Amino acid sequence: MNLPCEIVMDLVALYQDGLANPVTKNSVAAHLRTCPDCRRYYKQYRRFSQKPSNMGQIPSENAAEQEFCRLAEKMRHRRMLIGIGFFSYVCASWCLLVMLWMRMRKRG
Repeated sequence: MNLPCEIVMDLVALYQDGLANPVTKNSVAAHLRTCPDCRRYYKQYRRFSQKPSNMGQIPSENAAEQEFCRLAEKMRHRRMLIGIGFFSYVCASWCLLVMLWMRMRKRG
């Protein structure tokens, strides 16, 4: 059976995932051997549909809680850095004001 390219392109996902029945699988494979355009499409699909190794894992029950805790810790750390930066700015400004006051007092 000779399938049109449009149908083969629709069936590529089933073929790649191994979900096509044997007759469809053989028909798509035969078409891919003879059609360079569909073969190129299939190679592109295969390249873009590959999953990272951890993507197939089922998330644990408390994955949302872990993600929330991670984000909360990140925000806490950022808030602390902002506080330290502000405190440093205030201390530096205070030191400059004291030095300026001492210099003006010395002149006067």
